[in-house]
Amino acid sequence: MNILDEVKILNENKLLRTNEEIEKFECAIENILSNEDYKDIKHLCTGFDDNTEDDEVMFGLIHAIESYDRMADMKLTLKEFIDSIPSVYSYAKEWIKIMNKRILNDENSLEEYIKIAENCDTELKLILIELMNEVKKDNPERFSQPVNKFLTYVK
Repeated sequence: MNILDEVKILNENKLLRTNEEIEKFECAIENILSNEDYKDIKHLCTGFDDNTEDDEVMFGLIHAIESYDRMADMKLTLKEFIDSIPSVYSYAKEWIKIMNKRILNDENSLEEYIKIAENCDTELKLILIELMNEVKKDNPERFSQPVNKFLTYVK
């Protein structure tokens, strides 16, 4: 299996408009996962798209990315995810927000995420700050506390 061929299939079918696209998308995810390399998180993140027509299938991509936490140290998987954000943010902002909400909902993940984000370059920090402020604005009751914790450390 050539990983880049699978990434191409993933990206060609990520709008999930037909059953055929859904099948190809899900198959590409499975093939990429079978590589068992957490560095493939960056490839999987390119499969996110805010214009997708099937949110349920896209949540399968989220679960696939999260499954790397069972294969590799959380520090490595979160770092790989955070490093992928700038390249997909323009077309997958809402899915990146969902991934960040899931991180905010888990104290251990949030602690590690903060440590990683503190050491990111300024451009990525600005993206993360914007993202976190939007998450907080969307649901202040649920996310004010974890977002404020994040923003205390990431400036």
